[in-house]
Amino acid sequence: MSGARQPAFAALAVVVLAGGVALVLAIAAGRVQSVRVASAAAEARMAAALWEEGGGARAVAGLLGDRATILDAGDGGEGAGAHAYEAGALDPAAWIVVAPRRTGGPWAAFPAVAAIIALAGVALISGWAAGRRRGPTRRRYPAGVALLAVGCIALTAVAAERWADRELRALSAVTVARAAGAVELAMATGADPPRAARVAHLPWARDRALESADGQWTMPAEVASAIAASPERGAAPPLAPPLEKPTGTPHTVEAKGAAWHAARIADIHLAFLGYEHTASPALPLTAAGGLAALLVALALHVVQLAARPRALRRTLAAWSLLAPAAALILAFTLGPLLFSLWISLHEWRLVDPAPLFLGFDNYARLLSDGEWWSAIGNTALFTLHVPAAMAVALALALLTRGSRRAMRWARLALFLPGITSVAAIAVVWKWLLSDRYGLLNRGLERAGLESVPWLTSPDTALLSLMLIGIWMVVGYQMVVFQAGLAAIPRDWYDAARVDGAGSWQRFRHVTLPGLRHTLFFVLVTSVIGSFQVFGLVYVMTEGGPLGATDVAVYHIYREAWEFLRFGNAAAMSWLLFAVVFAATWLHFRFLDTRRAHG
Repeated sequence: MSGARQPAFAALAVVVLAGGVALVLAIAAGRVQSVRVASAAAEARMAAALWEEGGGARAVAGLLGDRATILDAGDGGEGAGAHAYEAGALDPAAWIVVAPRRTGGPWAAFPAVAAIIALAGVALISGWAAGRRRGPTRRRYPAGVALLAVGCIALTAVAAERWADRELRALSAVTVARAAGAVELAMATGADPPRAARVAHLPWARDRALESADGQWTMPAEVASAIAASPERGAAPPLAPPLEKPTGTPHTVEAKGAAWHAARIADIHLAFLGYEHTASPALPLTAAGGLAALLVALALHVVQLAARPRALRRTLAAWSLLAPAAALILAFTLGPLLFSLWISLHEWRLVDPAPLFLGFDNYARLLSDGEWWSAIGNTALFTLHVPAAMAVALALALLTRGSRRAMRWARLALFLPGITSVAAIAVVWKWLLSDRYGLLNRGLERAGLESVPWLTSPDTALLSLMLIGIWMVVGYQMVVFQAGLAAIPRDWYDAARVDGAGSWQRFRHVTLPGLRHTLFFVLVTSVIGSFQVFGLVYVMTEGGPLGATDVAVYHIYREAWEFLRFGNAAAMSWLLFAVVFAATWLHFRFLDTRRAHG
């Protein structure tokens, strides 16, 4: 294979670039289209509620015009629609389906500016690929072309995101306008204001309830306060039916770190969290753009290798062998990591219909969260058992490194806790340390001593868990240390004896230096493991008493699965990762002596 095949690989780079920008455009257009369908479904629910209030087909037509189609109940179930019921009936009377609307002219169906940028970038890269047919063979990496391709992808993603944001804001405003119109029509049919407000299926509050927390049933207090302080509060936009082209635009207020679209009908205020927050394509576009840029860079790398056939064959063979493992890592490791990062940037609850994008607000709140930093402090205190465990493990490794049968049985007994279920160990120790019937306290009482509240006192609970942690890991560490001891040459000890070194001097000047790599490995892995302690706390103390054993991972578990605040829990996980990463880096920076002794 020679440089003659470079144009073919250059064409491959063009194809990859075109596929990447097409993916970006498809994500933006698909997200907007899905929101159009969701908005139409919301309008269908409003129309169904209007029907049920006695407005019937006339009210539905007044609200949505010819975009609404009323079908028999048996013909429904598909598309953006909702069932309408007659008063007191159990079976639906009709299926109201609503056609998704567009928020602008014919170009609103697609991000035109982003498509133009993408086509221009693909055209430029195509010209470069065509030029390689006539130019001399180049062995250098085409850095300029790579930067041009990455810039094209980035600009396409930015333009597509801006287009999507504009479309989603327009759809949000239209949804609020439709809701206000539905309320107005419901009141025209004779419904009282509270019944009419419920037709909109949006958070609402009346004038007198905006500044009274007790009077707000569905609207968040922060949103009500923002509406009450808004200068546009008193202006009710003209939304008389038909509402196909409303002349009034609902105003926006900033609350809870997001823009809420609000509208007023009579003394009723409606609020709607905009689709630009709950359905923003910014993160998917960023991920797609990054993936496209990586693939283009790899394709250009292949273009560079095309002039060296042997290197190209080796590279392609290596990539093909790595691809299955890389796919598994991407699906089951990197994918969940990126999803947790996405969750950490949102207010994400299982009970909420759509997550609210908060940016770095979750992280900012955690910086001042005393309970979280108390959990980090407890975790750091728990980590102090690591040096003690290492010292005990090293002593046991020195005592049991013989080959006699008794030593082999001793090593087996010490190693068993390291391979036993953490839950089983925790249950047994919880019984042993119980205040009322624990064997350890029974033994102390028979010896004439007072019982100790091992797990029920804030002063002793964490210390008890640390002692159990030492007992659990010391056998595993002992085996690792014995492997390190076996790697120390016996000649070093013989030379030390010849020089007159005693047992302590041989341990200090031969054993410890010979175990420096093993000690470093055990220290780093043990610190990381201690920061991840969960099973002992979950089974034995549940974070108590008085939060004395509330460690970081257990705190994250409670935040996610007890309080259902998954956004906060994900942010805590990433902050814990940052703390563990910093601790590991400090270990490598100040304790790893391999370079000095290499």
